[in-house]
Amino acid sequence: MLVSCTCCYLLGPLFRRFPDIAGAATNTSPEHTDFEVLLKAMQPRLYGFILKRLADKDQTLEVLQRTNLVIWQKAADYQPGTNFTAWTFTIARFQLMAWRKNLARNRLVFSDTVYEQIDGKAERSSEVNDDARVDALKDCVKQLNLDESKLLEQRYQEDLPVATIASAMNMSLDAIGMKLSRIRKKLGVCIERRLQK
Repeated sequence: MLVSCTCCYLLGPLFRRFPDIAGAATNTSPEHTDFEVLLKAMQPRLYGFILKRLADKDQTLEVLQRTNLVIWQKAADYQPGTNFTAWTFTIARFQLMAWRKNLARNRLVFSDTVYEQIDGKAERSSEVNDDARVDALKDCVKQLNLDESKLLEQRYQEDLPVATIASAMNMSLDAIGMKLSRIRKKLGVCIERRLQK
């Protein structure tokens, strides 16, 4: 087998396609394992980052594969303790520019400047929306009654399974599930109302 990494479901095709880097993936040093864990955890975010900019799943998977290839090739350049997310997104951004440049040879596409403007607006909008949502959620949670707050805390802060909560409260799983569903709906309505103000 060419690769023994835990994220082979995403990186396996990459190593089959470029066997010369497969040796890097079998390195089991602690730094390599940490890097591998970080990269595996980044896969959904990288996929979303690329998909948002390409809006095509097939192209996104291709650019993701190319991005992973470059990340593995530059693994020695990564400084542990620095912002891994920013580092991988920078590599992805350069892979996107290369992809777009290649597409531009074949058809009409936006320039990198236009994409940078789109990215900048999307990132600012996302940050503002996330901050506003978190603030709204905090305010809405304060409005819950004591029983609702306690149930929410047990389930999401203490991470207790629904079965454990149901047993402690002498209630059925379905009853606890319905209560949690109602609380989530109540919070959702409250958040949306606050965001519209």
